[in-house]
Amino acid sequence: MLQFYVVDNLWRERLNIAHFHRLSDAVAAYKALPAANRKALGVQHGVQAIDLIQCLPLFPNDIEGEDVMVLRFLDFPVWKSDPQIMPIAQELISRLHVRYCLYQRCLLPAPDRDSLPRKLRDRFLWPDVPGNFSTAAQWIYVAGVGRLSPAEFKRRYGDGTAFVYPLVVHISAFGVDKRGNYHSLQVTPWEFHLLARRSQERLDQNKPIGGIQNET
Repeated sequence: MLQFYVVDNLWRERLNIAHFHRLSDAVAAYKALPAANRKALGVQHGVQAIDLIQCLPLFPNDIEGEDVMVLRFLDFPVWKSDPQIMPIAQELISRLHVRYCLYQRCLLPAPDRDSLPRKLRDRFLWPDVPGNFSTAAQWIYVAGVGRLSPAEFKRRYGDGTAFVYPLVVHISAFGVDKRGNYHSLQVTPWEFHLLARRSQERLDQNKPIGGIQNET
């Protein structure tokens, strides 16, 4: 049976954690805490627990944070496959008016769908390093900072020590269509993630079997 928890401030060395049986009680306790706290609301099943909401500053000089959805559960099969998690996440987005998500140490606009728009449905990423689709990014646009090259973005934010995550608003990327024609892509961070996932699936389908390349 799932339970819920609220952490009053993740900055503290010793965490103060309250547990709840009902989501509504957890949300009420979470809302009662100051927005200046790096508070968290999460879900627990047995000894397994994961944050679903954190209050994070959008910019380095912000005193107060904003409630963001933490998408780390997508990286764990035990949580991603649980049919209860997505409805809970959607309810939290509605109750807390979530506008942004935290995914792979970046803040990004909350996606409104898990599929690509029509204009991108025949597009794939064209990475600089074969098989590493993150290298298809040409420019990364960070709110309050501007356009950064992938190398500069990694230099600023890639060591994992920053206390404020970059708010990525969109990405310029190299792409191709099904015929192999080049296209310059302007996509949201979530669209880039979906393109990377689909490009990897296409690569997996075209891997040689017994030394013979499959045709698509």
